[in-house]
Amino acid sequence: MTDVRVETRGQALWLTIDREAKRNALDDAVLHALREGVESAGGRDGIRAVVITGAGSKVFCAGGNLKQDAEGDPFRVDPNRLDNPVALLLRAIEDCPVATIARVNGHALGGGFGLVCACDFAIAADHARLGTPEISLGLFPLMILPSILRVLSRRDAAKLCMTGKPISAAEAQAIGAVNEALPETGLDAAIDTLVASLAGGAPTAMRFGRRALNTIAEMPYLAGLEYAQRVLPLLAKTDDAIEGFKAFNERRAPRWVTS
Repeated sequence: MTDVRVETRGQALWLTIDREAKRNALDDAVLHALREGVESAGGRDGIRAVVITGAGSKVFCAGGNLKQDAEGDPFRVDPNRLDNPVALLLRAIEDCPVATIARVNGHALGGGFGLVCACDFAIAADHARLGTPEISLGLFPLMILPSILRVLSRRDAAKLCMTGKPISAAEAQAIGAVNEALPETGLDAAIDTLVASLAGGAPTAMRFGRRALNTIAEMPYLAGLEYAQRVLPLLAKTDDAIEGFKAFNERRAPRWVTS
């Protein structure tokens, strides 16, 4: 039995961390299963989004498993393993060809907050609290810091990381950590609405555009313009772009060629 449930719901692939009794904490097996699920999304016909969530209604993900090993070290690194499994998952989310959505059903702390920041969208239940408590353990949220700094200002990131104090879902929305904070009863309807909206666009444009968003965000302004002017002509020649222009001129809904 895996600790991550994989389900297809309409045009979305749902990945649910199924460790409610352990606060949906991350361990190697969960990180591997999440990464496999995210990486599989591009090869599944009709899938237009990946939704990552946690079991139950209390915790989305409480971050890394802090259980100590025999020598009292919960973060022992295998010298034979080149990459941290958290880094591998975050890279998979970065490279995913479809949109990624964090369904924040409850508290998102430490690595769980990193997952929220790594996704394209985050919709949170209003009872959720989000933050990075690592400083209270003598640590710092280094592995998720690149994801945090993509969505938060440096000052907001510093406040969360240096104080370790969690914030409410409403406060998270105010600083841009989540798109929406709403009652838990409306969470799934909001996810369904977002997936339907994403599914209406051209799949190829979504793939090109998602990569462009991530790439240009890391570039100096002029380099971003250079990248854009090289990619746009390629996108305009794709089957979906040709169909989109044709549908516009014929005043009808497009019938996308790719899935």
